Amino acid sequence: MTDIDLRGGQIHRGLGIVARWPDIAIVIPSDPSHDAVVDEMLVNLEPNPASQTVIRAINELLSSNRLHALGMVVEATGGPMAVAYGPVEVLSDGEVVLTGVSGIAKQQLSHQAKRLTMRATDYVEASEPIAPFDLRRGIAPGAGLTLVAVAPDGPPAIAEPIVAAQPQPEEPAPVEPEQQAAVVVPQPVVEPDPVGVGPSPLVASSPSDPSPLSAPFKSVLLFDVPPMSGLEPLPMAGDGGRVVDASDKQVMVDGILCSRDHFNNPRSAYCMVCGVSMLHLTPNPVRRPRPTLGFIVFDDGSSFGLDRSYLIGREPSTSDGTPSRMPPELLVIHDNNDTLSRTHAELRLTDWTVQLIDLNSTNGTYIWDAENDRWSQLAAGQPVELHSGETVALGRRTFVFEGVSQA
Repeated sequence: MTDIDLRGGQIHRGLGIVARWPDIAIVIPSDPSHDAVVDEMLVNLEPNPASQTVIRAINELLSSNRLHALGMVVEATGGPMAVAYGPVEVLSDGEVVLTGVSGIAKQQLSHQAKRLTMRATDYVEASEPIAPFDLRRGIAPGAGLTLVAVAPDGPPAIAEPIVAAQPQPEEPAPVEPEQQAAVVVPQPVVEPDPVGVGPSPLVASSPSDPSPLSAPFKSVLLFDVPPMSGLEPLPMAGDGGRVVDASDKQVMVDGILCSRDHFNNPRSAYCMVCGVSMLHLTPNPVRRPRPTLGFIVFDDGSSFGLDRSYLIGREPSTSDGTPSRMPPELLVIHDNNDTLSRTHAELRLTDWTVQLIDLNSTNGTYIWDAENDRWSQLAAGQPVELHSGETVALGRRTFVFEGVSQA
């Protein structure tokens, strides 16, 4: 079971529905203009739907402008992914971290939070949960839900501060995407209260705030696209989104052992397994199979481990002029905007480094330059080493690289 599934679920009073299934919890406050379609969506869901099935159903309502309020938390690597839209807010340990009053907003939250709350802002009753009722799975009436991490010595306090409701604009104004050299590049999100965007399917915040992620991950759950129908969420790792075309042979590399015999990058200051300091150790290189070097998390929450190289694109192929060494795995990324090339970029694992290579893509590959507050475009065919925490844009799709080595 995941962190979200292990949490208790305390319902808040008010009109609307709260629902929980494995890996996902949603709050949809009542609205006369969407109650019927929400009811229809819930009836049509299978008895125990997967989180991707729920997200796909919600995406269809958003893309057709039939859903006007939503709070959602989905399990993801690095922490729960939260979305707010309309008169809904998300709180972490009593602090408002996300509000949907100006449009669709999203943020990745910490697993360490004791309480995660989604609630309607236009119901006074939704300000506090009804403590005796615990929704672990299923659907119930209500205008909010608090997910409580139960400590060994008992549950934490549940009272949340009451925050004044904010009116929802009737029609949030869409934001024109930013362009760099005629290339549309998505902008990562940093502020928990984003500027307004139209009701497109879980779009990113305005490019007027180009700052990158300040937490380990903050990303949309579906797509950064204008309103349109027929959107398909990116499959999670192991769910058909990857086409295996790589050898299972282990790559041998030189590394060093910590005091507890864990194998590490020779440049690591701390063990990537146990965290013990290795600064005082005398380097004594040993040769062993290379461990996973980290993972990437895309803007819809899909994550992929870096235990091998990848070719990334809409329809990646090794016949597009890529090197003839050990073949990388083909990573299929869906893009309804057609900003991804068929074979867009390569993530190449070389010894202990992860390199990014643009494969002469049409719309370019970018790395967020935090020091200069701008996107930097990669020259085609030139490998660039990625560092943990960096944000990459492939056309209008983005991912964050998280390395395991602690330099």
